[in-house]
Amino acid sequence: RGCLSMKKISLYTNLKRDYEKMKNSLIDYDLKNIENWEELLTLKENLIIINTSVNLDKEEETIEILLENGNKILILESTPKLINAQNWLLLGVHGYGNSMMNDIYLKSAIQTINNGLTWLIPDITMEILSKLNSDSLNQKDVLNQLSKAEQQVAILLKDGLSNTKISEELKLSINTVKSHIKNIYLKLDVKDRFSFINLLNKN
Repeated sequence: RGCLSMKKISLYTNLKRDYEKMKNSLIDYDLKNIENWEELLTLKENLIIINTSVNLDKEEETIEILLENGNKILILESTPKLINAQNWLLLGVHGYGNSMMNDIYLKSAIQTINNGLTWLIPDITMEILSKLNSDSLNQKDVLNQLSKAEQQVAILLKDGLSNTKISEELKLSINTVKSHIKNIYLKLDVKDRFSFINLLNKN
């Protein structure tokens, strides 16, 4: 178990009761409450719990910055939905759960993420398993509208890689990756990563 567990947990929420509840259940951790977005972006090597009751500015960029700073991220929602879980996971977060879930689940989530794994609340996991058998043939139809280079970027984008990771993987400059992504969105008539993934999942 060579994994050094992250003892520093930062909670990004605007609900005082969330913080109080967590403080009581996470006594073994160094928990602090983050109230503004600027402060959130300065965190490094933390396990960050984000409650979606806070409107997260520029979701994609924020998550990308937090991940580049070596943080792990657990997203909590008051009414978790499968589509939201998929969207968050595609951005690279490490866990997704219910903001009202009990201590056992919360601790399990933190332990799982600290061990380098992804954690989902059980009912979402069941839903994902039942939908996994979607047909990938139609995805090919969508991707055929793109140039070869764009297809390579699109496939990595679909797998949830960040722009930085895509540029490393394909040995392209970050600007080239960004311009490919812009063209992909234009050709497929989608406005962001979420709608791009949804288009592929729909097909």
